[in-house]
Amino acid sequence: MTVLYCTEADLKDYILTGYLDKLEEINPGICSRTLENVSAEILEAIWQGGHSIPETGSSAMLKRICAVMTAYRCVGDITTLMDTEASSGNEWIPLQRMFEKSEKDLDKIREGRLDPYPGSVSGDTGISVSAPAAIFGPSTWENF
Repeated sequence: MTVLYCTEADLKDYILTGYLDKLEEINPGICSRTLENVSAEILEAIWQGGHSIPETGSSAMLKRICAVMTAYRCVGDITTLMDTEASSGNEWIPLQRMFEKSEKDLDKIREGRLDPYPGSVSGDTGISVSAPAAIFGPSTWENF
């Protein structure tokens, strides 16, 4: 079983409920299947980037990436309106732009350039710092 980084309810932040209902009517189960596939891709990207998954594996960034990519792919499976940004009436442009950003973020995670769990402590970093004892203390400079 794949860890899901968002729920089907999270898709409503990026796509209208009417569209989601129509998606399910045309292709039953499309949202759940796509959600599982996108979550699996995110998990693979995390592993490829050498990141560790904390005990509380929640991340707002991963939730956004998962929801946007899932919504975009679901809509893209049933419509051709998303082929071009040339039309000024293209209502999918905001979702297209968020999808492109999400793909770039996922690539950065995969390359190890973006931490998918910012703020989490990953334990020993392998770096230690040592310094010799101070030669001059605070009272040394009082004589000058």
